[in-house]
Amino acid sequence: MNNTYARRLDAVMAGHRGDDAAAEQLLADEDPSVRAAALGALARCKALTAAHVLTALRDPATQVRCRAAELAPPDMPLVHLLADEDPSVVEAAATALGERDRDATPVSELCRVATGHDDPLCRESAIAALGAIAAGLDNDDEGEPRHHPARAAALEVLLAAMDDRPQIRRRALLGLHQFADESAEAAVAAALEDNDRQVRAVAGELLGVPVR
Repeated sequence: MNNTYARRLDAVMAGHRGDDAAAEQLLADEDPSVRAAALGALARCKALTAAHVLTALRDPATQVRCRAAELAPPDMPLVHLLADEDPSVVEAAATALGERDRDATPVSELCRVATGHDDPLCRESAIAALGAIAAGLDNDDEGEPRHHPARAAALEVLLAAMDDRPQIRRRALLGLHQFADESAEAAVAAALEDNDRQVRAVAGELLGVPVR
């Protein structure tokens, strides 16, 4: 059996056994796949600390930084990862930030990624995150509507994304649909005539109308 595979399996099994000591030891393994598995194992053991994650976020290996972004606690800053040199890290960070759907802090950087990143998967993840954050900022704790400036910034970028690739347009539609705004409503309605059938299908589902 390949030694790397065996050590990675040891890390996974440590998580299932609740052996956090074994998992922590493997965080220093020479192979990034083992280190990433060890992070997951510690999380499964409920023994993953902020210090573990911070160290992993600085790891030279992309795989480890991605896993750390996925496992980072909600209060850990991740915005800097949106400028990572590796697109997969940017994508992972955008996804993680989108799950913090009431935190407007990353909106400006997400807007930058959504409008200017060369990798379409990064743009797509940023658009999805902007939609989720805009939805989370829609109401205050008492359910009353509020007008957060980050929502306005997100709306502008979501509208612009309707000129991007089909998969990005589909993501943008999901975000636009939750805005009570004439421009957003017009964009969703216009998507019924999009040249991509899947985009038309999303618009039709959101509006409850059949599509051709």
